[in-house]
Amino acid sequence: MEKLTPSNRQLLLRLLGYFRPYWRILIGGFIGMALLAASEAGIPALLKPLLDGTFVEKDPVYLKWAPAALIALFLVRGLAQLGSNAAFAAISTRLMHVLREQMFQRLLTLPTAYFERTVSGNVISKFTYDVSQISHAGVQLFNALIKDSLTVIGLLGYVFWLDWQLSLLTFVLMPTAALIAKYIGERQRHLNREAQKSFGDLTHVLEETTRGHKIIKIHGGQEYEAKRFDRIAKKIRHQQFKLTVAATLGAPVIEFVGAIIMAAVIYIGTSRASEDQLTVGGFVAFFTALGLLFSPIKRLTKTTDPLQRGLAAAESVFGLLDELPEEDAGKQRIEHATGALHFEQVRFRYPAAERDALGPLTLDIAPDSMTALVGASGSGKSTFVSLIPRLHEVTGGRILLDGIDIRDLSLASLRHQVAFVDQQVVLFNDTIGANIAYGTPATAEQIRTAAKDAGALEFIEALPQGFDTPIGENGVKLSGGQRQRLAIARALITDARILILDEATSALDTESEHLVQQGLERLREGRTTLVIAHRLSTVQKANRILVFEQGKIVEEGAHADLMTSRGVYHRLNQAQMFSDGETA
Repeated sequence: MEKLTPSNRQLLLRLLGYFRPYWRILIGGFIGMALLAASEAGIPALLKPLLDGTFVEKDPVYLKWAPAALIALFLVRGLAQLGSNAAFAAISTRLMHVLREQMFQRLLTLPTAYFERTVSGNVISKFTYDVSQISHAGVQLFNALIKDSLTVIGLLGYVFWLDWQLSLLTFVLMPTAALIAKYIGERQRHLNREAQKSFGDLTHVLEETTRGHKIIKIHGGQEYEAKRFDRIAKKIRHQQFKLTVAATLGAPVIEFVGAIIMAAVIYIGTSRASEDQLTVGGFVAFFTALGLLFSPIKRLTKTTDPLQRGLAAAESVFGLLDELPEEDAGKQRIEHATGALHFEQVRFRYPAAERDALGPLTLDIAPDSMTALVGASGSGKSTFVSLIPRLHEVTGGRILLDGIDIRDLSLASLRHQVAFVDQQVVLFNDTIGANIAYGTPATAEQIRTAAKDAGALEFIEALPQGFDTPIGENGVKLSGGQRQRLAIARALITDARILILDEATSALDTESEHLVQQGLERLREGRTTLVIAHRLSTVQKANRILVFEQGKIVEEGAHADLMTSRGVYHRLNQAQMFSDGETA
């Protein structure tokens, strides 16, 4: 087997640590493999007395017991193989379960920045393809390194016992197998890493095609998507072809070298003086043991394939497990915040960016107030509100909630104070009621009230199953406005003191928006509300309007005052930046 590099050795040791809790099952599997390996050497060992004692010497003892011994031998082999296979199947399935559980738990704690820089298809591929590769590789390696190694040792010992001179020919196989393993390992390491990336790309294309099937149909993108998929699928086909060829390269070489050795054994064994020759049974046993030796040696040369696949997959999986979770060092808790926010020289810069995307900003947002954020796309509005629940971490300055630095609060406590409705609605493949009550132990009455306040009750009750209606993946069975109202109802049901609406009414018609606004007005009582909106009707009701431009607040004040000043806010209105087209 190929020599491991230090990094690969660390990966392997870390992977083996996952087998520690199952050491009892592992020992049972090892015992089964040891019996299987011993029985492999027992086949030629049984042939010698069987042939010499029954066909040559006509010994009645052998005539009676040899068939029974043969049946018993293969019974032991069958039971040993069944036991070892069951043991390693139990371990491999548990290993996959544990890894996926740990990966998903880590995924839930990762910061927003991870999801912004990572293709979702690659993440899904880690859970499906990579974990399966680790499990499959582990079983293959244990089979090869334990069963096949013991089989080789047992068969070599037996042929040396029969005829040590002829057995010296078997040493030609060892350096041949080692050279093949070294070449295959170097080739497969590179191919496996490429294959993993390609499977991630394939998953990503499938996900995008499934999610965007309407756009594909309307814009005639079928040919483009088919070519994109075909390009990646062909790349995977080429990679898998190369991996298969590399993995099977050792077998014909070992078989050819083995044929030469067996031919030499026949020639030398039959050419020696009669006193040096083996008996008929001994020669057949030697020849059989030599033939049985080639299969485990061939499998041992192939261990580089599962090893490299397993290590490449382990590198990918451990890469996810080693991602740093969101920083949650805060110890303080707030049960019911007043909602007073203070931004003190707050700055934010995206990783690897050359300049700040936001700030520096210093301002206060009073409790029980409504603050509207306006500005062109990319001006920093969404980034600004994402800092409050720490979806992004400030890179300078600090944000205080009720006089407490939000980094001193536990994430759970902080986010309990915040309700968030994004412009990109996310719903789960569950019932309407479950989506409204998501993350809360809400009663049926509370769910109904939230739906009513969001203007969603009428269309929900018109459905055959009402609140128990499944909505499909991301609410595919609902209209855009209906999905938006469910998202608003989900925010309404929380006991949060800070309400963030990121263009929350962008998908609503005028009638639906009017119903939602009535609910929002009731919700805003005693709460601090930040609204990113383009509709003039929403902005006019705000206590204060913050006008963003290139990450800075360039104007602030009430609607009438800002219109009078005829600055950026006035220009935005005149350019009809608000979705309903109103101007002032």
